[in-house]
Amino acid sequence: MEKIFNFKGELIRLSQLTLLYRKREANMKQFIIGFEKICKDDVNIAGGKGANLGEMTKAGIPVPEGVVLTAQAYECYMKDNGIDQASMNADAIRKAILEGEIPSAICEEVTMFYHSLGAGAQVAVRSSATAEDLEDASFAGQQETYLNVSNDKELLDKIKQCYSSLWGDRAVTYRHRQGYDHQKVSLAVVIQRMVKSDCAGVIFTANTSGNANEILINASYGLGEAVVSGLVTPDEYLCGRSGEVLRVTIGSKKEQIVYGMQGTKTVTVPENLRSIQVLTEGEIQTLVKKSMEIEVHYGHPMDIEWAFAEGSLYILQARSITTTSTQHEELGDEDFKGLPPVKIAKGKMRETLLFNLEKTPMAYYPLDHDFAGMVGKQKSVLMEEAGIDMSSGEYPVNEDGIIFMPSYTIKLTKNIIHILSFIKQLKNHNENSRLGEDALTECRKEFQKIQKLPVGNTQEAGYVLEQMKEMIGKTAYYRFRYALFPSAFAGIFLNRQLKKVDSKFTSFDLLGGLSYVTTDLSRELYQMAAMISKDGAIQELVLKHDYATVIAHNTQLKDMFDVFLKKYGSKSDYNCYCFIAKSWVEDPDRFLMVLRPILRNGQKAELSAEEGMKKYKDLLNRLKKISGDKNFQKAESLIKAFRSYHVIRESSQYLWETEFLYCRKILTTCAKLLQCEMTELYYLFADELFEICKRGTLTEDDRKTIRRRKEKRPLAEGYWNKQMMDALGNKNGQITGISGSTGQARGPVCIVNGPEEFDKLQPGDILVCAHTDPEWTSLFGIAAGIIVDTGGSLSHAAIVAREYGIPAVLAVGTATKQLKDGERVLVDGTKGQVFHI
Repeated sequence: MEKIFNFKGELIRLSQLTLLYRKREANMKQFIIGFEKICKDDVNIAGGKGANLGEMTKAGIPVPEGVVLTAQAYECYMKDNGIDQASMNADAIRKAILEGEIPSAICEEVTMFYHSLGAGAQVAVRSSATAEDLEDASFAGQQETYLNVSNDKELLDKIKQCYSSLWGDRAVTYRHRQGYDHQKVSLAVVIQRMVKSDCAGVIFTANTSGNANEILINASYGLGEAVVSGLVTPDEYLCGRSGEVLRVTIGSKKEQIVYGMQGTKTVTVPENLRSIQVLTEGEIQTLVKKSMEIEVHYGHPMDIEWAFAEGSLYILQARSITTTSTQHEELGDEDFKGLPPVKIAKGKMRETLLFNLEKTPMAYYPLDHDFAGMVGKQKSVLMEEAGIDMSSGEYPVNEDGIIFMPSYTIKLTKNIIHILSFIKQLKNHNENSRLGEDALTECRKEFQKIQKLPVGNTQEAGYVLEQMKEMIGKTAYYRFRYALFPSAFAGIFLNRQLKKVDSKFTSFDLLGGLSYVTTDLSRELYQMAAMISKDGAIQELVLKHDYATVIAHNTQLKDMFDVFLKKYGSKSDYNCYCFIAKSWVEDPDRFLMVLRPILRNGQKAELSAEEGMKKYKDLLNRLKKISGDKNFQKAESLIKAFRSYHVIRESSQYLWETEFLYCRKILTTCAKLLQCEMTELYYLFADELFEICKRGTLTEDDRKTIRRRKEKRPLAEGYWNKQMMDALGNKNGQITGISGSTGQARGPVCIVNGPEEFDKLQPGDILVCAHTDPEWTSLFGIAAGIIVDTGGSLSHAAIVAREYGIPAVLAVGTATKQLKDGERVLVDGTKGQVFHI
């Protein structure tokens, strides 16, 4: 018998209501549009998510039925409720939206559609921003999604919450970082029948961490949110493009998300299901075949969310894969024709290359080349003062934005007559220490003055960027001149003295007990973790939810995080990157990724300031006994300067990260004034950008240049990776580097590609990665040993490994390519070698 239900006081059969809905649809203002009437070009109407769902529906792809409440409905809502987003801050906008009333015309359409689905229909309510899931940027996850909504009152409430989420901290921060104009972004809402999935997950039609011709599937039980949110460790299936399974990794799958009475709930997966494959061979074949159809339809690799329910496959979402980091895998020798070949780097050249790669782990964009390149350039400037031309150590770049390996050839100039006086200056340690501290103070004051300059038009913004470029160079020059170069000379003498005490000691053992930004940040992070871990509910909140949700649910955490990020928020993922870096204050979810391993493993900080100082003084006493009073006086003075150099080094590092953060802020302003996306400006060289800012507009020639370099970007990335692999080629399969921290450790390999994978590392694992920076410090308390592709004895990984007392092998070059997760290895930090066991 056909179901009946009460609607506006009348008892109406389902078929009658559906007919009524369709008849009235023609007379409505049409705030609601069915998927079948939407295509991928309708982003301004349906938002990115809605446009994609409509496109796939029209293409015959199995998408659960649904409609889009258009962006025009959002604009109507804002207008009817008198919400002026141009004159209000985000907090005020969110509050006004949640307190507003949905106009009756919108209410009627939404309610009519919902009731047409049948009594108690379960629907998903998904935000769909008009700047979402675009070809060049993914806004996915920046607004809210609500699942298992099962009555019309709740549906209307969730629509308001979706509107509000457009102005959430996470979404506003993301748009700001990407250079999108807040006033140009609107929100549509997808209302879609829920699929009660038996299993679900995501599929990438190009493996973003390997061969782009491979397909990667993640799958788990229940709803796909468990996989997307990172709640579970899913199964991973690596497949060929014809569906053949190349590798299966069974995930733990301890929990799954299912429907609750309202919304969803997390339940435990039965033990017998955890150790078996979620997907059958047939389901994998079906999924791969359908994903290939979707890729062909869109014409490029796709990130697809899917679900199986009662044996049928449903596609829940598809978006472009916005990362191009692996596109070089598809390039062959023919693509690199005309570009110079690279010889294998050996000895000191190899060490120099790998040390530099810690700061430049990927190909620069043209604008990054000119700004971040100011850092490395200062080494050449300093050496030229001593009569040594080392400009060949800088990375050349051509008109297409393709960067070449430096030659590292050395030439002498007429200034060589000054080399002895230059070395004498570098050895004047008391004077260098004093001048270094004065120079750092000078840089901070100058930076503060620049921050007060106006940026109301392109001319002013461009001028500020010019000043910042010089400011970055000046900060780096002082860092090399008064810290790094003198420190190298001091370290030679101190190493010799310390070997008399114990062969395992190096000059870095003399840095205990110091207070500077890196150690202070680390200690405060551990103190914060200790406070959070005292309350199980608060700890669970931080471990399982994103930053915006965490601070929205706990004001105490919000206040604590605000204080911490105000102090250390400039810390970024690439120490020497300028525009593509992300600092904690710009992307606070990265900050949580650093905090979580500490909470999860209950670590203690490496040493307190007091413990570090005691260890340092004990070493001084041992050195004094062996050296005698006279020799120790010289060593003690040198040690004081050496410690000062390290503070200057770390403080200047953080200062230029703060300077880069300000550059990104000004570039965002430039993009807004020039009416373009900030990412487009990455493809300009600094002088080109400055000229455009003086002119005040982007010409068609400028846009052609940007398009040309954007098209060449996959080649630039591919050639960069080819150069690195050719230069670091290790044909005999040996894994050899340099000693970063002495000792030995055995354990299973865990390859970590970035903060998003920090949760992979388990106590006792051998951490293997391409590079590290202060974001990675919390992992050193978990790992038994460290293997790093890049770096040197002065690198972050070396210093922190020594502080934690774990062995480290650095400058390996290709460990992340040669080793596999789970392999057991011996890390010999003393010899700088890695062995399979």
